Amino acid sequence: MFRQEEILMGGWSDKTPEAMQKRRFEHSVKQLGPLGANRLEALSPDALERRLEQSWQDVKRKPMHHQQLTQVWKHVLETIDVQADCLSREEHELVERAIVLGGTARIEDAVELEAARALSLRLWASIGVIGDKPYIELEKTVCQPAARAFSRNEHEAIRVRLNDFHEYLTGTLYRVGALDDRQPQRMILRDILCVDEQDEVFSQLARRYLWASYDCMDYNGGVMLIHPALADPQSVIRGKRNLGGVLMMPSSAVCYTDILPEEIPLQKELECAIAGALRDGRRAEDVATTLRLLCKQGAPLSALEEVLQASLIVYVSDSMRAALSDLYIQTPKWVAPARSVMLQ
Repeated sequence: MFRQEEILMGGWSDKTPEAMQKRRFEHSVKQLGPLGANRLEALSPDALERRLEQSWQDVKRKPMHHQQLTQVWKHVLETIDVQADCLSREEHELVERAIVLGGTARIEDAVELEAARALSLRLWASIGVIGDKPYIELEKTVCQPAARAFSRNEHEAIRVRLNDFHEYLTGTLYRVGALDDRQPQRMILRDILCVDEQDEVFSQLARRYLWASYDCMDYNGGVMLIHPALADPQSVIRGKRNLGGVLMMPSSAVCYTDILPEEIPLQKELECAIAGALRDGRRAEDVATTLRLLCKQGAPLSALEEVLQASLIVYVSDSMRAALSDLYIQTPKWVAPARSVMLQ
């Protein structure tokens, strides 16, 4: 989903994926009203019109409130099969869980909250809080038709292709940090949905699949898909990195989505160095991954050591510092460190 612009006043510890997701989740939950208040039938005519203007559905406008609601459900149900085919992985899983639980499910984290927002934009659901916990509620009109759409053979075939594509594009974003969304759109139309690349209806579906599946932001060339660990996407643009390029579906069954082959020994070296010295609740793999992702963003070695120290019950040892230095020097980066930029 589209990121809201953040002003990061703190240090590198505020740019970890965990810190960023926690802030976004808490901020979004504070803006939610009670569950049920945003159901379509509960909205006033003006509120319904605002919801339609912001939605991902092209609903024909009607003069009377009850006529408009009828038109909404007519359009949603007419398009539910193709919409179901193009849900993000997280949307699909959230709808399945909500159906099993009778139409309502608790939202567990920031990723699920973004998926719930996308389903709300599709007019499939509303979001709200019970107490201080966020929940999604599927519109009653949608539950059974969505279940039927999921059970179609053609739906299963499309989802298999789409899941393979998702793994590939996730791995591509890990390699480059950010990517213009237009070529992935064309790949979805050609290789996943098998339709004309000029078809505007399916082009919208492909775009919204990407927007629901990945962090994204507007930039002067269009829409940029962003790796979730990239705290400052503008740094990629300022670095004049290639945001387009040529994408091809992989011929190999091996697909690395969250680490590069050359980074694996660096990660393992650091995990071994810090194992047994971590605070309660910290795992060596998670701490090493956080440091690797900060490194890819251009964090200086001193900042990496500071973040590592906050996870330890001892001072950073020579062996830890050596492993961290190897990670810093050898990890391919999305953003060149400030010192490297100055020397170029």
